[in-house]
Amino acid sequence: MNAQTESGKLAHHFDELDVDLRRLLMLLWRRKWVILSFVLVALILAVLITFTLPTKYTAQALIRIQSEGINQSSINLENFLSENRLDTALVLSEVEVLRSRRVASSVIDRLGMIDTENPVPATDNEGAGAAGFKSLTVYKREMESEINPDMTREKARAVNAFLNNLAVKSIPGSYVIQISYMDTNPKLAAKVANTVVDVYFEQRLEDKFRATQKVTQWLDRRLTTLRDQVRASEEAVEQYRAQNDLVQGARYEISAQQISELNSQLVLAKSKRAEAEARLKDMQSFANNPTLGEESIDVMNARFIQDLKRTETDLLRQKAELSSRYGPKHPAILNINEAVGNQRSKIREETAKIASSVKNELEVAETRVQAMQRALGEVENVREGENKSMISLRELEREAEATRVLYDNFLNTYKKSDQQEQLESAEAEVLSYASVPEAPSYPNKPLIISLAAAIALFIGITFVLILEKLDNAFRSASQLEGSTGYPCFGLIPVAEGGSKGGIADYILNKPSSAVAESVRTLRMVLNLRAGKDRDARPKVVTITSSLPAEGKTTLSAWLARAAAKSGERVIVIDCDLRRPNLHRILRKSNDCSLVDYLKGDAALDKVINKDDPSGAHVIYARTVANSALDLVSSEKMRKLIASLRQAYDLVILDTPASLAVSDARTLATESDFTLYVVEWDKTPREVVTTGVKQFSDFDYENLAFVLSSVDVKRHARYGYGDTAYYYGRFKEYYHNN
Repeated sequence: MNAQTESGKLAHHFDELDVDLRRLLMLLWRRKWVILSFVLVALILAVLITFTLPTKYTAQALIRIQSEGINQSSINLENFLSENRLDTALVLSEVEVLRSRRVASSVIDRLGMIDTENPVPATDNEGAGAAGFKSLTVYKREMESEINPDMTREKARAVNAFLNNLAVKSIPGSYVIQISYMDTNPKLAAKVANTVVDVYFEQRLEDKFRATQKVTQWLDRRLTTLRDQVRASEEAVEQYRAQNDLVQGARYEISAQQISELNSQLVLAKSKRAEAEARLKDMQSFANNPTLGEESIDVMNARFIQDLKRTETDLLRQKAELSSRYGPKHPAILNINEAVGNQRSKIREETAKIASSVKNELEVAETRVQAMQRALGEVENVREGENKSMISLRELEREAEATRVLYDNFLNTYKKSDQQEQLESAEAEVLSYASVPEAPSYPNKPLIISLAAAIALFIGITFVLILEKLDNAFRSASQLEGSTGYPCFGLIPVAEGGSKGGIADYILNKPSSAVAESVRTLRMVLNLRAGKDRDARPKVVTITSSLPAEGKTTLSAWLARAAAKSGERVIVIDCDLRRPNLHRILRKSNDCSLVDYLKGDAALDKVINKDDPSGAHVIYARTVANSALDLVSSEKMRKLIASLRQAYDLVILDTPASLAVSDARTLATESDFTLYVVEWDKTPREVVTTGVKQFSDFDYENLAFVLSSVDVKRHARYGYGDTAYYYGRFKEYYHNN
């Protein structure tokens, strides 16, 4: 349920925001002549203005900023010279230079533009740099005499005027700059644009020429200082070599070779010493355990010991054979044991001799190692002294080399700067000089006229919308109902073409017209309010309006005649005792009127008149301004209405305007229903709401509106979609005869 409520609110919100585009377009179409008037006036003014403005021509030249610099040397010299990189900031800087007062002043002086009566004539060669380049010497003299000149007031005005006509801008996404100049003379415009380009290049050359001169002078002074520094540093190197007896390269390399050889011999000696120590250790182990002798390399390599070992082995085999036959005390066994012991003693003696030899070798190796270490220490001490001397020497050499490199770089830069001073090239090029324009650039007549038309169209539409908002009249039933809360029962078209017997005879003479149909429809709507209960249909109907002359009396006559023609018993009473009008539109006399009856001067049957063309009855009125309200609100008037209610099917009370007098409100209380007439597109809305408020103040609810004098053709263009719309759009349904 909540979701449905929210969706309903959302749909209502969108309905409020909806714009009736069709109605808006129809509004603009209705007021099209107002809009067209604005557009037409704007076009006339635009044409007059464009043809009175002076015609001006614009000449354009193009230059491109390049990336070539004076030089591309290293170190920090780029600070004095041109950078190789280009960016947007640099291009914009050049744009500001081109439109500077300095350039403008130079161009004005060159072309003599201060003398406006005798400007410099343009030549035919405008497309190839008409101004030409001055020599650097002449231009240099001019610049030296006019750096930041104190311009006269006339010169200042000329510069300001010149800058107003000059336009300089960069082409986005490129290094191209466009120079444009506008003037009434196309040849002069081209000449000025080309002169701006030439002056710009000359000033760039002069500025770079001066900068190069400054760099060259600085380099010259710096080279003198560096030359002295190079000479002093090289002399310091040679003096240090002489003091430390350092022959470049020879002695230092011999020391390094000696250390390398001594290190190699020391490693070899230590290796032999370690080998001798290992052999001696093996021999000592064999002395403690003869059975390990076989593992000793020296023992295994000694041939005599090997022979003794083989003899021992044979004796041990014989002992094993004898032991199988004899006991351990047998003489043969004892002899064998004695022989084995002797053999082993010999082996130990030989092993001791070998161990003594290995020990001697170890001592020799140790002595050699110590000798090598002493020799290496002596050489290293010499080397250390040389290293300390070489460190200082290398430091002096590096300093001398750095000074020499710096000197060479500055010397190369000096040579390039000297050459650059002879012939300087600008870091820009001319893509195209300005040619003489053939067509004027100002005023842009199509653009001005188009803009004027567009602005006028916008102003016209705005004015129409404002008029619509300021329009204070009602044009549709929905407007009336929305503003007051009361329904609208009908829209009565304006009677076109007139009628023989006057306006009241219109529906009789033209029964098939839209007017007659709308009156019959109004009567039908009144009857339908009661539904099927015929007795509940309104019999007494009051017709009033806010102001006089809104058509209420005419409507009263038409409604009475239409009802009478339908067979109803109808009587219409003119209750306006101040400005009676019913007898005028019916073209009858009001000698015997409602006033006579209410005052008792005439009987009722004497004041009731018959409308012969329709059969309706009519009671006329005459003017009695002083007692009108008393008569209308009298008891006799109430009884008259009550008796007529019984005698007739429809009683119509034509009352005065409700805002003028209170008669209508008084009679409305005696009526079943009140029709409030509002003139279409005329009666102000505040007037209508004020008049209706007089009825709503005493809770009167039986009230409905009728829009009168509806211009069906105009109404159809509004597109409201009500009955009057069809009266205008589908006229074939109705006939004015």
